[in-house]
Amino acid sequence: MLSLSAQQSVEMQVPRKPVPLHHYLKQPRRLVYALMNPSQVEELGQGCFRLRLKDIQFLMLNILPVVDLRIDVSQDRLLRVRSISCQIQGNEFINQRFDLALSGMLKLESQEKTTKVIGQADLAIKVDLPPILQLTPRPILETTGNQILKGVLTTMKQRLMRQLIVDYDRWSSQQNCQSSPKLPLGRRATQASCLDG
Repeated sequence: MLSLSAQQSVEMQVPRKPVPLHHYLKQPRRLVYALMNPSQVEELGQGCFRLRLKDIQFLMLNILPVVDLRIDVSQDRLLRVRSISCQIQGNEFINQRFDLALSGMLKLESQEKTTKVIGQADLAIKVDLPPILQLTPRPILETTGNQILKGVLTTMKQRLMRQLIVDYDRWSSQQNCQSSPKLPLGRRATQASCLDG
């Protein structure tokens, strides 16, 4: 059995808004959409989501993982993610001999003008290889596989750092608009521009 693993950490500063970031992260759907393209996500309910990852090309194998995640937002300023199941589509041999474990967390620390976001993700895979790959030297398999897993986590990290600030800014503006009192007739233009955002 081949064991592979990768780890990725993230640290970023998010400008503070009138509605705090920890309120935003109480909605797991928004975090998942920041991590993944929404077309790859299916919401299962009760904080669980199904992620259809992009094809992973591992030497002569083409692997298409479908991972179910649970997101726990029960603790204030701390969010935890863990995989609860995984299937490999299109390759029954690998599907029956494949185990994936993904875990991660995001922790928030309030600062004067920003919120510091600290995160970490761990991805581990165990797989029995088909006969065609069993002659490949194990160091090559491990190096190649670990690099692939690191690439998966790096892509998620880059998307999170890009999308989280943009989506939080949009969401915070919407919350402010919804909580604003109704404006007099002469100020409707300002209200309209708020709704456009």
